[in-house]
Amino acid sequence: MMSSLPAAAVRPPRAASVPALARRGLAGIAAGLLAAPLLLALSGLALAWATPAPEVWAHLRAHVLPGALANTAALLLAVAVGCTAIGTGCAWLNARHDYPGRRLFEWALLLPLALPTYVVAFVAIGLLDYAGPVQSAWRALSGSRAALFSPNGWPWAAALLTLCLYPYVYLTVRAALLRQGEAPAEAARSLGLDRWRTFLRVRLPLLRPALMAGLGLALLETLAEFGAVSLLGVETLTTAVYKTWFGLYSLPAAAQLASLGLLLAALLLLAEWRARARQRQFDARLRPAPRQRLGRPAAVVVVLFQGLLLLLAFVLPLVQLLAWALPDLSWSATEARALANTVRLGALAAVLLVLAGLAQALLRRQASLLPGLRGALALSTLGYGVPGTVLAAGLLLGLLALERGLATATGHGLVLTGSLAALLLALHARFLRAAAEPLAAGLALLRPSLPEAARSLGAGPGRRFLLTLPLLRPSVLAALLLVAIEVMKELPATLMLRPFGWDTLAIRVYALTSEGLWREAARPALGLVLAGLLPIWWLVRLQDGDARSRT
Repeated sequence: MMSSLPAAAVRPPRAASVPALARRGLAGIAAGLLAAPLLLALSGLALAWATPAPEVWAHLRAHVLPGALANTAALLLAVAVGCTAIGTGCAWLNARHDYPGRRLFEWALLLPLALPTYVVAFVAIGLLDYAGPVQSAWRALSGSRAALFSPNGWPWAAALLTLCLYPYVYLTVRAALLRQGEAPAEAARSLGLDRWRTFLRVRLPLLRPALMAGLGLALLETLAEFGAVSLLGVETLTTAVYKTWFGLYSLPAAAQLASLGLLLAALLLLAEWRARARQRQFDARLRPAPRQRLGRPAAVVVVLFQGLLLLLAFVLPLVQLLAWALPDLSWSATEARALANTVRLGALAAVLLVLAGLAQALLRRQASLLPGLRGALALSTLGYGVPGTVLAAGLLLGLLALERGLATATGHGLVLTGSLAALLLALHARFLRAAAEPLAAGLALLRPSLPEAARSLGAGPGRRFLLTLPLLRPSVLAALLLVAIEVMKELPATLMLRPFGWDTLAIRVYALTSEGLWREAARPALGLVLAGLLPIWWLVRLQDGDARSRT
């Protein structure tokens, strides 16, 4: 016998309202547009396999791939070990100990992020090669005319990249240590564990997600590195893509080779995502761990070690750049045009990417509206982990296919390759994540009561957004600053996709250093370094504000 049900229980569900359907449609279109540049690059890489290049691949297998793969693997391993040791050690010293000069080293250890790796590379070569001051002084003292060493090869590249990239690990691990309370370690010590076993069994597992997140960023930068390894004569997958394109004149083979770099980047991104998913959140209400005062001998060793680290990673390169640049600070017409192009590209890309990043961050909050929206938004930011040479090769093939398709369908040609639009598409795919993350963090800090109050007063979605926009000003400024500096320093994608004769400061540095003109390259390099100090200053301000909020 069937029991009677209320009419409401058997009434079929109502269809979604027209405004809700329109919102879902707009959200899907916006997410698709955000992911379109990266999808175009990925489709270009896929299309490349339809054009076989057996002769080129025979040469690559015999002469390029073995060395490039071995060097890439050696660099990744060495940088992983070096960044883990230096970044974690310095973070532990500065987050859990007190000693004279700690407040200076806490923020100064971030300064190497301001130096582009290719700038540090040419400074190192200028100092350490046969005609440089180091080996010249050695020959004068020893009377020998033989070279003391050659500053080339993957060990030198690994050491240089470690000095430039350890701040990624230092930043994430130090932040995790500052969020950790002391209760877990106290519980371990009450069970009889000594300090060393407490660190291995309790503290280190809690730090592992933050360590993997920072290390993932450092390894992605290592995989994408082009300028430094080129100057140091190290063949990697990234340089092999460039040489296959411009040396062997085979864009399809270059794109096919770039697919290997894409696979490695995907594996690194997967490891980093898993680390983020497992990251512990520490309750700020827990009692923070007290700082231990170091004794005089230990404090002297710590200060000397971190001082030497800063000397090698930041002070010495900056001083050498100033020594090369100060005798003649006049800029040629070519350098002035490169400076104007750099500023123009940085400003234009920053505005466009911050607008796209704001849309991406807002859509993240509406991910439940449409199935698959979350995946499309995640796809749109994957390009941050893809090497610039990989994006450039795939995007160029994708644009060529798009141009042919449009010409066939409409009878009208559209030229995007070799234009500023193509370069902006590559920069969108590469740096959208750098714009979206600060904006998403700013939106997460907004109290839900603010837009709800505006809604209760009859404000629509657009009006509510305009009312909350002033509260996002710090996040918008941070995103603009970070994206502009990243774009101005970017080398491989700009080098491969820029309009003909359209140079930036990064390209001028690469062109001059490729010919051994260290002094001439110092002026544009110094401009990039000074610009890179701005986001470091911003990071320091954010960390100081976070520390004050905890106390």
